[in-house]
Amino acid sequence: MRSVVIPSGISRLATKTSRLSSRGDFLLPFPDYPSNARCFVHLDTRLLPYWHTLFDVCPGLLKLDPPDGLNIFRSFMIWAYRNHPPLNWTYYLSVCRWLLTSNYRSQITEDYIDSFMAAAVARWVNTDDSQARGMVLVWQGSPMRVFDWKVEPRCTPGNDPEQEVFPPAPWDFAWCPLTGKGGSGFRRWLPIPGYEGQTQLSKPVSDK
Repeated sequence: MRSVVIPSGISRLATKTSRLSSRGDFLLPFPDYPSNARCFVHLDTRLLPYWHTLFDVCPGLLKLDPPDGLNIFRSFMIWAYRNHPPLNWTYYLSVCRWLLTSNYRSQITEDYIDSFMAAAVARWVNTDDSQARGMVLVWQGSPMRVFDWKVEPRCTPGNDPEQEVFPPAPWDFAWCPLTGKGGSGFRRWLPIPGYEGQTQLSKPVSDK
């Protein structure tokens, strides 16, 4: 199974437009957004922080909707205003789930999802105040496991915590806080917090 360590630079990328607070929510509540995307000609400046959370993290999305990704962004914001995904590290996984059920789903590759997973774990590292030293995040659609650490675990020859064999995840996305002791410190997969109320994601999303 492939493992990835997230460079420290991605943490800065994931938060450079959102340093309103060192912890907790990183975006203001979603502003009112009309249900008819066709009424828009220009992007409202109040929505620019949300635009950056999509296209700064995953510039490849612009290739699906050149030149500025405005159609993708409008569709996402309509969904987001209706569903109010949590504005914390799990926000990026809400973006993933929306992409995988949106009208663009046939064009969404593993690389797009990996980018948002990397942003999610980087955001968690920047805001979590528990005793956990790191976290691992997985998606059932990929063999990739995304790791990030507050404190790098000590690796010894033949004992790389990020090469451990973990059990299959029981949900589409799953995570585990890691102690970094005696290996990675993995215990069990956990569901993504706050996802219980987002039942709309089980069906393809249409913004028409």
